[in-house]
Amino acid sequence: MNLINDFCLAVGIFKGVQVLVVDNDRDSRDLYAFLLENLSANVITAGSVKEALEILSWFTPNIVVSEIRFLGESIYTLLNTLNAIEVDNGKHIPIIVTSTSTTGTCDQIPDVEFEEYLLKPFDLDEFVSMIVNQVQENMAENFCTELLVANQ
Repeated sequence: MNLINDFCLAVGIFKGVQVLVVDNDRDSRDLYAFLLENLSANVITAGSVKEALEILSWFTPNIVVSEIRFLGESIYTLLNTLNAIEVDNGKHIPIIVTSTSTTGTCDQIPDVEFEEYLLKPFDLDEFVSMIVNQVQENMAENFCTELLVANQ
């Protein structure tokens, strides 16, 4: 499915989906936000890990899209906070990480789980498809978890 070229069919595809975009590159951050907002997502952006942590104190996303490299900051802090949110409320928040680095990036964080990895520049259709897949899977998992808890 070519979501970007079939834009008219895709409008509303992310209605009700909360997205946190964390990227220190303003152009990338704005591009992702523009695209996702035009597909009806509620998008909040952050230019640093510190800013993302502040946002997470009042905003719980359905998915996070984050650059993996930040000057003077560690993505571990962000990922640990997301893990703590999952433990606290029982809802998994999928993470798609992006990077401009072709070597070593994934090897740098072998003990951290994330759902998808995209090397910049990437195909926007692939990006949207990844989010669709992760959000659908995650919402189905969370719904099943809520049903199990409610029936106990």
